[in-house]
Amino acid sequence: MVDPGHVFLWTWDARAAPSFPEDPDIFADGENWRTGHWLNGRLGAGTLATVIAAIARDCEIGEVDVAAVSGNLQGYVMGQQSSARTLIEPLLTAYRLDVTEAAGRLTFRSRDLASAPAAVIDVLAETEDEPLWSETLGQDGDYASEAILTYQAEDNEHEPASVRSRRAEPAHQRALSISLAGTLDEQAAQATVDAMLRDHRLGRRQIGFRLPPLALAHEPGDVVELADGPEGRFLITRIEDGDVRRVTAREAGSGGESLATTVRARRQPRGGAANAVYRPLVALMDLPRLGDGEDQDFAMAAVAASPWRRTRMSVSSGADNYEGRLTLSRRASLGRLTTALGAGPTAVIDHANAVTVRMTSGAVESVSRSALLNGANRAAIAAGNGGWEIIAFQSAEEIEADVWRLHGLLRGLFGTDDALAAGAESGARFVLLDDAVRSLGLKGTEAGLTLNWITETAGAAGGRVGPYVFSGGERAATPLAPVHLRGWREPDGDIRFKWIRRGRINADGWDGDDIPLDEVREAYRLDIVRHGEVVRSLHVNDPEALYAADDEIADFGAPQTALTIRVRQRGARVAAGLPAHATLPI
Repeated sequence: MVDPGHVFLWTWDARAAPSFPEDPDIFADGENWRTGHWLNGRLGAGTLATVIAAIARDCEIGEVDVAAVSGNLQGYVMGQQSSARTLIEPLLTAYRLDVTEAAGRLTFRSRDLASAPAAVIDVLAETEDEPLWSETLGQDGDYASEAILTYQAEDNEHEPASVRSRRAEPAHQRALSISLAGTLDEQAAQATVDAMLRDHRLGRRQIGFRLPPLALAHEPGDVVELADGPEGRFLITRIEDGDVRRVTAREAGSGGESLATTVRARRQPRGGAANAVYRPLVALMDLPRLGDGEDQDFAMAAVAASPWRRTRMSVSSGADNYEGRLTLSRRASLGRLTTALGAGPTAVIDHANAVTVRMTSGAVESVSRSALLNGANRAAIAAGNGGWEIIAFQSAEEIEADVWRLHGLLRGLFGTDDALAAGAESGARFVLLDDAVRSLGLKGTEAGLTLNWITETAGAAGGRVGPYVFSGGERAATPLAPVHLRGWREPDGDIRFKWIRRGRINADGWDGDDIPLDEVREAYRLDIVRHGEVVRSLHVNDPEALYAADDEIADFGAPQTALTIRVRQRGARVAAGLPAHATLPI
């Protein structure tokens, strides 16, 4: 008996994680962490038993017994209201637990702990015209050949990760998949999924037998052997009481390595120094106005890395004195086009064309038509004119590993029809515009300035990459190109042009006679173009202009039957808006 007064905590190491204990090139004693006296990664860590007990307590499900539960579980999070059953069931499958109920008390037992020793049954009940015992073997096709476990990676910033276990010679593609909202390291997760598949496959073999009515010592969850029956160890899964006790059991195997020891194995190093494996993919984008906020808020960043680490981005106008601006907690979904993307229709869903993307990070998925029209599956594609086209897609089909064909396209969204017209080359960057894409946090005075940006691993030493030179914050302030350009000759010989203004801010409302004006005042420039050269420019304050007949004669020498024009709306921050071109019959 150790006197509690002589129990001390020892030691919490102040060296930077994850370099200690994962990088033996920096810290030679990192290998000793597995069995050493450090509290790093241990103090405050949960166990499977304490997690189940906490769930039972929080959900008020009554008395539970977890004394026979083995295994470590660093943490367990459910992001929505759930029943105790919903929370516990994935744990039962992943950790191979059995639950029995007696007198209002739930008893949880790990099959690893129940596997030694097995109780030997040497007395069976005889029933007329029935054998003492029966054995069945399920069809191989009814049982999975592969098991997949999704979990939260304890050694990778709690990012979602997955491990799998697969038979050497799978007979089919049936898989056992478990999504666990628990925190594990990779080795513990791999041991879990290996044991889960092994236990699942053992369940093919089942036996049935009968016990005398007074043989009450056995209950579901017990592991037994039959003295005069089939060889093997069997886990009792069901008992029906009557004139005899009818028992159903399944093969239990000989047990396996407990997670209590597996989880303490040292994590595999993720490479040498902290920055040796930190090679992020960075996309800095000057996007159009996608929603509420200031114009400069739509200068945005998307960052991905493998393994992912929380990333801090800092900015400077020079080579030093970097100022931190934002921290990215989620890995962006990035890819590259595998084929060129040409121009296409706008304002309608394009079912005739598709775009093919190889995803470097993340994946895409299909959505319903209503979800598409309500803002789902927006993405940015780097266009040939140096800008970004905003598209949306309804269907995503994986045609090979990490390569997706996207159908049901909406093109040129948010006024990016100029990028649509320019098209995109094969290899162009593709960025899924989800919550992982964040504003760079530009100040109003920084819009349009060329600045240097660097990325660093947040909360860890090293990992600085950059600088990336970027100028942003102006596209969202650029007036959009007018639409519906028209022109006709008046009775007196003058030519009148008209068009319709577009808006970037609150322009989708149906109230009122017109959309709000984005600028302080309304102003346009109309250019008359001949053989690619501007022969006359007209500046007006309304969405129409009059081209005098005398000016036409001066510019062309005779009345024209068609004219090429270019119209831009003028803005306060960005003087020249996006141009609209048209050749109009007169």
